[in-house]
Amino acid sequence: MSSRRRQKAERPAQLLEAAFALFLERGFAATRIDDIAERAQVSKGTVYLYYPSKEALLTAAVEELLLPRLANLRQILELAEQPAWPRLRQVFEAMWTLAVDPQGLAVAGLPKLMISECGNFPDLARRFVERWIAPMQDEVLLGLVQQGLASGEFQVDDPAYQVRVIVAGFVFQLVWRHSLAEFDGRGLDMR
Repeated sequence: MSSRRRQKAERPAQLLEAAFALFLERGFAATRIDDIAERAQVSKGTVYLYYPSKEALLTAAVEELLLPRLANLRQILELAEQPAWPRLRQVFEAMWTLAVDPQGLAVAGLPKLMISECGNFPDLARRFVERWIAPMQDEVLLGLVQQGLASGEFQVDDPAYQVRVIVAGFVFQLVWRHSLAEFDGRGLDMR
């Protein structure tokens, strides 16, 4: 494949990564298509060639860049030969690494972005909950907690409630890390 064709094939991901980074840095409303084009080093027209609007960029970024990463967490659940506690720890480490990866698409700001934009994009917020939060809670974490209960590793009265508390704490830590940690310096390393 020629260099030009390769660039063209990589362009959608390049635009999504630029848009998502700017949405996290500046917020959705403050990010302009011109900013995305500049960050991606393309013309404004090129952005519109691939995505008709900023809203389409946000939706595609969440769905194409982020939601597929949940598959890695599900793979840990399938390691049935290991006890539940080490696998639960692996899930937390994988979630934290995904959230703060300085080399890749760090998603620590995603919960803040979803919370701030859910009123403007209820369908996207619903898909985020249905395809990211709910599966993480119900399939991955609850599955591990239930396996730990069955094996005697965990003692929990209400596993579903406990998992929601864990997820809420994790999401808050991500929001804190993305928005407030520089003012406090006491952020947690969740690994």
